[in-house]
Amino acid sequence: MEPTGHYWLNLAHFLKEEQVKYGVVNPLHVKKSKELDDAKVIAQLVKDGRYAVPSLPQGVYAELREAMKIREHLTTDLCVVQARVHNWLDRISQSF
Repeated sequence: MEPTGHYWLNLAHFLKEEQVKYGVVNPLHVKKSKELDDAKVIAQLVKDGRYAVPSLPQGVYAELREAMKIREHLTTDLCVVQARVHNWLDRISQSF
């Protein structure tokens, strides 16, 4: 499969639970082969053995990855709020 976005993780976890072998192909290889359909490109890459078996974090490592994503979102939100506050303060100080 092509590991783009985050949707592939759900499928990977499901396949792992079902003990189904799976692999991922490099999205750049797929992108470079635009003249073919994506499914054909993925199938060809797998057939040629040009794929990797991902290591899915489990337990505390999965929780840590999720916590890092949440921290990144919170940091971004904090920067947005700080910028709004600074803009608001600038507008107030200019009115005096």
